[in-house]
Amino acid sequence: MICTPIPDEAMQILREERFTHPHPRVQRQMEAVYLTGMGLPRQEVARLLGVAAGTIRSYLADYRDAGIEGLCRFNPHPQSAALGPHTTTIQEAFIADPPHTVQEAVNRIEELTGIRRSETTVRPWLKKTGLGIAKPVPSPQKRTPSRENSSWILSSPPR
Repeated sequence: MICTPIPDEAMQILREERFTHPHPRVQRQMEAVYLTGMGLPRQEVARLLGVAAGTIRSYLADYRDAGIEGLCRFNPHPQSAALGPHTTTIQEAFIADPPHTVQEAVNRIEELTGIRRSETTVRPWLKKTGLGIAKPVPSPQKRTPSRENSSWILSSPPR
């Protein structure tokens, strides 16, 4: 159980900042610490804010470790942010030879940058950066049987 006493000065700052901070996530973290400092149990604070009790525990640990500044620090997309400096290199490689699958994109990104990311991280990153997966091209001709006789004829795919 994390029991961190919150000084009156910090409670005053939390009281003001929990509604005026520019980022909603920081507002929620400050609200959680403020309500806990007011004496509400973590489970009740979690229910009121619509988050898990473990999340409240994490917010309190951030406050305990670094104070109010600890509540203001977060990186919402730490893994995809690591690919940011390599975007140009990846774009050039993918424009020259687009990957055919997300798994191929994952492997090529690792070859190009040395950074390994999962398919669920790479797929939205590709979409966000405007890159994509190569679309399969239909074959130009398809063989279908002729109705007049049993021989095969070439026909174009329907459009």
